Amino acid sequence: MAVIAALGIGGTHFQYAAGTPEGELLTETWTEPTEARRLEQQVTDAIVRLQAECNEDLFAVAVASKGLVDPKTGTIELLAINGGDTIENVELGRVVEDRFDLPLYLENDCTAAVLAEYHFGDVQADSVVHITIGTGIGAGVIDRGEIVRGESNFAGEVGGIRVGPMDGLEWCGIPGAWEAYCSGPGICHYVKDRLRTEARESRLRDVDADALDTPIIFEMADRGDRVANEYLEEISRFNAAAIATVSNLYNPGLITLGGGVALNNEARIISGITRHLDDYLVVEPPLIEATEIDMLGIYGALARVHHKTAAPPASISQQRVSR
Repeated sequence: MAVIAALGIGGTHFQYAAGTPEGELLTETWTEPTEARRLEQQVTDAIVRLQAECNEDLFAVAVASKGLVDPKTGTIELLAINGGDTIENVELGRVVEDRFDLPLYLENDCTAAVLAEYHFGDVQADSVVHITIGTGIGAGVIDRGEIVRGESNFAGEVGGIRVGPMDGLEWCGIPGAWEAYCSGPGICHYVKDRLRTEARESRLRDVDADALDTPIIFEMADRGDRVANEYLEEISRFNAAAIATVSNLYNPGLITLGGGVALNNEARIISGITRHLDDYLVVEPPLIEATEIDMLGIYGALARVHHKTAAPPASISQQRVSR
C-alpha cells in the first residue's frame, strides 16, 4: 500500500494527514495555524509526525498550497498568509528530497481541489471547474482528465476577471477585479465604500466601521436589512458575470464552489449566481454546486498523486457510448 503524507497549506490553516492515492485516510487529521516564516520547518515536522504514526514507509509527500506554485520544481513561488505575511520561493521539493529522500507532488490548492472533485467526487461531466470564493478567489480546471495549467502554471487566476468599473476597487493593480469585490475582504471593502458615499438608512451603520466584516453583512441581510440585501444582490451579479466568463472560456459541465464565503452562505451565493447567470452566458449553463468534499486540501493532495499514478478514467462521453 502506498502511504502518502498529505499536506494542505492555506492562508490561515495548515492541515496534514496520511492517506492513500485512492483517497483513504490512514491517520487523524491535524490542523494548526500556517506559519509563513517557518513553513519549511512546519512541513518537515508534519512529515516526521506522519512517519511516526504509520506502520509503513512513506511513498511520497503531496502538498496542496494556496498561492503561486511550480509543480515541476516543487517550489511555492508566492504565498500570502492572512494577516499580511507574504513569502516567496519556498523550495519544498528540495527540502523533502534532502530531508526524507522522497518525491514531492506539489499543486496549487484550487487545482488540487478540482482533482479531488474529479477523482473522488460524484462527477458526471468531462470538464470540471472548481472555484474558491473565500479570502481570495481562484480556480482549478480539468478537461477530459487533463489539468489546464497555462504556460507558466498560473492558469486559474480568475480573481482578476473584471466585474467592476475601471475606477473601482483593485486587486493586484487590476481595477474592477472580481476578487476586489466578491472575496471575503472584497465584500467588506465594497460595502464600506458604499456606506461612505451614500446616506441610506441601514443597521449596518450601527456597527463600528472597524468591526464591520463580511459575516456581519450576511447576518444583517438574513435579518432583513434592505440595504444589506441590495448590496449582496449586487455582489451576486458580480459573481454571476465572473462565473459566466469562466463558463464561456472553459465550457465546463460542472462548477463546484468552495471557500468560506461560498460554503458559509451556500444558498444565497448559489441562488444569486443562478438568478443572473443567463444574462452573461454564451455557452450552455453548467451545473453549479457547493463542494461536498470536506478537507479539500488533504484530499486534493491525495488526488494529485492519484492523478499522476493511476490510469486516466474514460471520459463521460466515452462511457455514454459504451453503454
